[in-house]
Amino acid sequence: MANRRQAVPHRAQQRVYRQSQVRYAPGAGGESEISCCVKYSVFSFNVIFFLLGFGLLLFGVWAQIEKNTFVNMLSKASKLYLDPTWPLLIVGFLTFIIGFSGCVGSLRENTSFLTFYSTLLGLLLIAELSAGVFAYACRDQLDNYIRNLLNDVVVGYRDDPDLQLLIDSMQETWMCCGINGADDWDRNTYFSIEAREVASPEAGGVPFSCCINSSKLEFKNYFCGHGVRLKPESHMTAHLAAAQRVMAHTASIYTEGCLPKLQLWLNNNMLLVAVSMVIIAIIQVLGICFAQNLKSDILAQRAKWYYTH
Repeated sequence: MANRRQAVPHRAQQRVYRQSQVRYAPGAGGESEISCCVKYSVFSFNVIFFLLGFGLLLFGVWAQIEKNTFVNMLSKASKLYLDPTWPLLIVGFLTFIIGFSGCVGSLRENTSFLTFYSTLLGLLLIAELSAGVFAYACRDQLDNYIRNLLNDVVVGYRDDPDLQLLIDSMQETWMCCGINGADDWDRNTYFSIEAREVASPEAGGVPFSCCINSSKLEFKNYFCGHGVRLKPESHMTAHLAAAQRVMAHTASIYTEGCLPKLQLWLNNNMLLVAVSMVIIAIIQVLGICFAQNLKSDILAQRAKWYYTH
């Protein structure tokens, strides 16, 4: 009897000892509380974002290295908002971080990464909703800000090759020229009428992308916009022929501004924009819900292992 009494505490000590050594291991045997459907749905969904973000980030870094040196970046520090690759880098970095944390958190069943993933998606959703409310409440101030920003874009047309490509693509796609019209290009040093004083061939001109049907040409005519805004004195008989030539050149370029076309497109496609924003918000909410569901399953499985081993 004495031996049996001594054996009971010994067995209890062994059981406590074994319980203290148990650690949760993803993929361990037994009936799991974790839904494979939820787990691999979160993983598959975020693999896409991980690859997309990595691609954008890689492209943005490559573009910065190709066109800038460290000295150039410092000299343009006050005009970074005019560099199209910086928004690309920011979006790529955020997408990469979201995709990476979602992939690791779901595949390794790591609650810390899943918490970070959900928090980041939640903050991003709040920021988007706040930006939408602010844009609607302060639409007049926002319109002035966009106009000033686009004016800076016109001024810096030749300062950044990516910005130049973006403006040319916009003008060719929307069939427009300048912000409010072709005369906006007088703000640019190269296309200003005053550039005639230094005998610039582009004085009083516009970029080639303002020329009608420039996007349809197999070989671009980069000189088609030279001098099209120069207006000689029409009362001078000696310059009547020159005036007629200028009018012919002016008729060969787009005269409508890009900002009115952008505003018209937004007004005509307001429903499409709203539906797109709602779909993006729903995707983010579903991502948060799935991640939190997976996190709850992981915690339940851990509790099950702690109490049954």
